[in-house]
Amino acid sequence: MKRRLVSILLSIMLVTSGCLGQNRLDELTLVLTLGIDVKKNGELDIYSAVPVFQREAKKKMELLHVHASSFREGRDRLNNEANGLTETGKVQNIVIAKRVLQEKGLFDLMDVLYRDPKSSLKADLIMVDDPIERVMNVDVKDKPRFPVYLRELIRSGHTSEACVYTTARNVYDQFYEKGITPYLTQVKLSENKLRIAGTALIDKRGYYVDSLSPEESIQLLILQQDTKHPIYMTAKLADPAFQKKDEESKSISYSIDYTHSNYKTSAKDGQFQFDLHFSYLIVLTEVLVKANPIKDKTAMERAIAAVMKQKMEGVIAKLQKKQVDPIGLGKYARAYAYDEWKKVEDDWGRAFSKAKVTIHPEVKIISVGALKK
Repeated sequence: MKRRLVSILLSIMLVTSGCLGQNRLDELTLVLTLGIDVKKNGELDIYSAVPVFQREAKKKMELLHVHASSFREGRDRLNNEANGLTETGKVQNIVIAKRVLQEKGLFDLMDVLYRDPKSSLKADLIMVDDPIERVMNVDVKDKPRFPVYLRELIRSGHTSEACVYTTARNVYDQFYEKGITPYLTQVKLSENKLRIAGTALIDKRGYYVDSLSPEESIQLLILQQDTKHPIYMTAKLADPAFQKKDEESKSISYSIDYTHSNYKTSAKDGQFQFDLHFSYLIVLTEVLVKANPIKDKTAMERAIAAVMKQKMEGVIAKLQKKQVDPIGLGKYARAYAYDEWKKVEDDWGRAFSKAKVTIHPEVKIISVGALKK
């Protein structure tokens, strides 16, 4: 009898559990995108894009806007502006104007997010060149809701190696990891459409210092060993042995189907030495030079390797000039030259700027396409 009673009670508990504290979706203000800008007087302009679920609503998104002296205050004011109970644990994107990162920095701004256990640390962090108001009001009539459209744009850009992919959690780790400096996806408005602009470089204080173009971002992702093959690239060959077919071009397009990398680290007299070795297997997709890809294969491989070396060295020179290390070479310095690393760990950006970084690319053409010439 007791066993039967216990079984009945357990069945009732299983059926009724989870029924308390429920919220109707149309009674919630579900914040999916947050936008942060700064006014001339130093106050923050905070925007919030929330989906509208009521059937009678004409618009599928509502844009909330408040002024505040801090992010925390802004979130409280958004609660007052909302029509229903505000839910911020599902934020997908946090869009920050470049001016904010130039004047206020990133980490003080994000402090409240990291302290709130209900905050979503999976939110994508994005920097924009344009005013947030224009970005949040971009026309997406023929696209998914703005938060979904923005997230798909960023993930597509990362898949095609046009930009990095950074979440709030990633930035938190980058801030406390001494061997790397933070970086964000960068987008811009063009003809009322959002487009990938490359990668924003952030220093250890959380301030914006420079940007990498989409082409330079490809090199950064290769250096970070964060690529998905194939990687599509075009190289203008400087080797005089290859004559151009016309006055417009002297280039070869190819896809990198496989990359193997090997980083060697050493230190002497306070200077770090990084030898970065890359082996690429590539497939030619377009040849706009007077050459036979089969007969001139070895010469082409050397010419392409020289171009790749030049591009990568250009990116590294840019990083060293700004004293930032989004590659994470500081982690190699700590692992392989610990004694020297301990002397500079609190100012790794400066030490990296003085390091000697040598690129050693090796290219092998594994296919010239369907053509025989």
